[in-house]
Amino acid sequence: MVMNIGKYKPIIENFFSLSVLNVVNIVLQLITLPYILSIVGKDNYGIYSYVYMVVQYIILFSTYGFNYSATKQISQQRNDNSAITRIYNAVIGCKMLIAALLTVAVILCSGWVFEERIGYMMFLLGTGMIIGDILNPVWLFQGMEKMKYMTLVNSSSKIVFTVLVFFVVHCMDDFYLLILLNSCGYLLAGIFSLVLARKQFNVKLAIPSMRDMMTQFKDGGAMFGSTFGMNLYRNAHVIILKHFVSNEAVGLFSAAEKVIHGFQSVMLPAAQALFPHISLKFKDKSRTENMATMRRMLFPFASLAIIAALFVYLFAPWISDLLCGKEFKECIPLIRIMSLVIVFGEINYIAGIVGLVNMNRQNYFFGSVLATGVISCMITLALAAYCNAYAGAISLVASEALLMIMCLYGLFKNNK
Repeated sequence: MVMNIGKYKPIIENFFSLSVLNVVNIVLQLITLPYILSIVGKDNYGIYSYVYMVVQYIILFSTYGFNYSATKQISQQRNDNSAITRIYNAVIGCKMLIAALLTVAVILCSGWVFEERIGYMMFLLGTGMIIGDILNPVWLFQGMEKMKYMTLVNSSSKIVFTVLVFFVVHCMDDFYLLILLNSCGYLLAGIFSLVLARKQFNVKLAIPSMRDMMTQFKDGGAMFGSTFGMNLYRNAHVIILKHFVSNEAVGLFSAAEKVIHGFQSVMLPAAQALFPHISLKFKDKSRTENMATMRRMLFPFASLAIIAALFVYLFAPWISDLLCGKEFKECIPLIRIMSLVIVFGEINYIAGIVGLVNMNRQNYFFGSVLATGVISCMITLALAAYCNAYAGAISLVASEALLMIMCLYGLFKNNK
């Protein structure tokens, strides 16, 4: 029994670390979200959400597929410091190149991307988020199964943002500063991560070779498609809705989606802690053994997700008042509709990322996610003019359900 506990000690430690991070995120959101919404209002929060999403898309593209491909590589080569250092520098070099190209592209197309001039100014203030993300190697901490460092770094970032919000944002016209405060938090996390990587894992920043960068681009390609598709159906709704509905409607959808994301984050620590462990375990096991492991994992995770979704649906009015404020009562039906996302999203993570990716079926997962992303955008476009903010909620639920069906089929029915 002692031996078994020792065997799973890294998973337990990582689960605890990620749980602490999520508790911090939830508590800080409980503190900041109602304050922000009450101060800046629905319209300004809609503008902020749009600009924030543009920045997040640059971060998404620069992240490529490294959060999974690099995590997997580091997990399997964690005893080879030379290999880890090459991966570390090559991934940061790749992210820097992608981010620079995309930032310049957005600046050149700013007249089309941002309807309001304040949006362009906010984007410039938000470039610190991009730099901070480049310097924050969550894939290194996850691959080494040392997620306590990721918790330490990201908690510090969130705490800085929270403190600054109450010191800086005092009236409706201060809404543009929210992006700047996010940049401060991201930059702090990035600098802190560089120090931790050097002290704890003996990896130092250096100019990577073109060969190493090309290797990372190639290895992360399939997961980039999957990550892009995933964010396409999860985050594109704000971008699309911005061009069809009012800023107020965008703000309502964004607030409701943030609530759902908060509850999803409660479910993720165990699954995230399992990813590098399963990656290492599946390396030496047969397909039959791996499939048996996946069957044992899916039921408890799905059961917990169903319980969480029922809680959100039943207590949506109370949750909305607590997190969004009484003036955001229109969020209640949106929260109830999207409560299903908690169930579908958890199953997708286990079946798709923990299962298919670690079984080297990332190409199937990539195709499934990309198809889901395209269909999701089509649904939002078709419904936006008629359903207002509900278009995003309906599209998000439909796309998560579709991806769940495709992932489960790929895992159990088409595994030969």
